[in-house]
Amino acid sequence: MCTTTAKTDGLVLFELALVFLCSAVSAYGQYQSADEAWRDAVKHLNARNYAASQEPLEAALRLAPDDAYRLKVYEALLPAYRLLPEPDKFVEACNVILTKSERDAQRSLTRRSLLAFMHQRGKTDQLAHDYEDALKKNPNDRTALYVLSELYGQLKPNPQRAAELIQRLARLDQQQGKAPNVAQSAELARQYLQAKRFVDGAALYEQIAPLDAKLAAWHWKEAAAAWLKAKEPAKALAAAKKAEASPPEARSEQLVHFFHRNLADVFLAVGEPKAAIPHYEKAIQTTTIPGYLEGCKKSLEEARAQVGG
Repeated sequence: MCTTTAKTDGLVLFELALVFLCSAVSAYGQYQSADEAWRDAVKHLNARNYAASQEPLEAALRLAPDDAYRLKVYEALLPAYRLLPEPDKFVEACNVILTKSERDAQRSLTRRSLLAFMHQRGKTDQLAHDYEDALKKNPNDRTALYVLSELYGQLKPNPQRAAELIQRLARLDQQQGKAPNVAQSAELARQYLQAKRFVDGAALYEQIAPLDAKLAAWHWKEAAAAWLKAKEPAKALAAAKKAEASPPEARSEQLVHFFHRNLADVFLAVGEPKAAIPHYEKAIQTTTIPGYLEGCKKSLEEARAQVGG
């Protein structure tokens, strides 16, 4: 009796496995090429039916002719994988994009998405653990360095560790003959300031300021503020004057407001109230937020009083 039951159970398991295998073959076998699977997936993506897009996209992934095509598919899979109960596939897709993509913008966006996704699911610690393990196996794992530097800079604040990881990234880039990454260096400078390494932060901001004309004014302004915190008023004033002489900050009205407000604060702090006045006036013109307006108007009055005195 027991033997018969065992045979019956074995047959049932075999039949279930056969059904699963046939289903998988059917799912991927209906497409003759990656393009055909992709076109089917796009219909679902356009309708925002991301769950339905998963099957044809995974078929396109299996049939993809090269890495560039696979990157496109992995990026399209992220909304579908975001819906799954377990994060494994989402993390895997992000890892591929982060490792294989040569576009800084794509890698930055993917890193942001990965960190936000894992944070929302309460798995930030697990993500940190996994990438720290990857670094133990390969100290030059660029993807691990890239993700952890942001993770420790934002979600699990650890300025010293973040700065160390960004420095290691910069060394890897240098070894590979890449030009200095201004955004990466600016983040390193910011982490220096978070760690109260004001001189290091100021010096690095000054180093990168000439590398990008659109960001020069902002970086000189940041250098000036850092020198002020380092109790180096002469260097703060010199950096503030270079910020003022650079092409004007123009990325957004809010950034324009903070540029002028922060620069005015430096001028006022180093005993140059006359230089501070036009920047406070510009800061007032570029915000409608009551708290910001009140603070700027109070500082402007102080600057005018010092000039009048």
